[in-house]
Amino acid sequence: MPEAMVLIKRDLGDDALILNTKKVKTGGLFGLFRKDCLEVTAAVETMEEPAPKSISPVNTQAMPAEAPLKKSQENDALMDELQSLKRLMMHEGPEDRLPESLRPLRSLLEKQGVEKAVQTELLSKLLQASENEAPVQEAFHAELIRFIEQHQQAVKNESPSIACFIGPTGVGKTTTIAKVAAEQLLEYKRTVGLITADTYRIAAVAQLKTYGEILDVPVEVVESREQLAGALDALKACDVILIDTAGRNYQQAEYIEDLQKLLPETQHIHTTLVLSMTAKYEDMVQIIGNFEALSIDELLLTKKDETASAGVILNLLHRYRIPLRRIATGQNVPDDLVAATPGRIADYIAGELRHA
Repeated sequence: MPEAMVLIKRDLGDDALILNTKKVKTGGLFGLFRKDCLEVTAAVETMEEPAPKSISPVNTQAMPAEAPLKKSQENDALMDELQSLKRLMMHEGPEDRLPESLRPLRSLLEKQGVEKAVQTELLSKLLQASENEAPVQEAFHAELIRFIEQHQQAVKNESPSIACFIGPTGVGKTTTIAKVAAEQLLEYKRTVGLITADTYRIAAVAQLKTYGEILDVPVEVVESREQLAGALDALKACDVILIDTAGRNYQQAEYIEDLQKLLPETQHIHTTLVLSMTAKYEDMVQIIGNFEALSIDELLLTKKDETASAGVILNLLHRYRIPLRRIATGQNVPDDLVAATPGRIADYIAGELRHA
């Protein structure tokens, strides 16, 4: 046994445990000459180290940045909300919500007959200008010019060879045609021929013939489409042919039909609708609506000298995509016909304020 303990300690260490011992016989030949031995069973207890627990790494990956498109959409929504708040301040709230510096401008726009929608667009821009402490009057004039430039349509053909002037009674079509004829003769050096279809008014033909004599240009009188075709052929040598039509109550559809029967079906003639600035804006809207059956190439406003209000110009530019090229400012031929430039229109609106 002592020899066994030495061997166990050597092989299994000091912590080995004796589990069993028994005597056994080994060796010999045919069961003879066998030796007695001691069999010792020993073991050592081993402690298994616990397996390391797996610890999930902390997800330290940065959150993906928000897409630029989403940011842009949020910014747009924020700007829309701010604009809505500004509109609310100007038209749905009490008077004192509008900055004091802008109240005279709103009063001026109302005095000029500018529509609420146009006022809102202008004052919304000026709110930012007032926050930046820019001179309000100069900012107002600049904003008027920007508004006009944005809404004013360009005339497709500034020098039509044949132009027809239409419009209600009393707007000054015949005088305006004389101004345009003089402009073409004196400024552009073009030859001019005149045609009048205004046979309803006794003095209309005589008035245009008088202008023809003064300007030394031919004048033709027509009453039907066939006669108009003959007159156009007779004046084909002229650089410019201007056609006067009868001033009628164009709030009645039958007069529009008469005009359609006069103009050629297969030839486009540049058509200018003449309206007086002394007319109510609501009446202008109805007249333009009635003329939708015809193709209106441009507007020409008259009688600027007979009214202190010019807001109707902004209203028309804002509502329609019809070019406005000229404004008649008096009865003098040919002087009282001016270009409808953004600066001039802005002066009409803000002149009183700028020169106060």
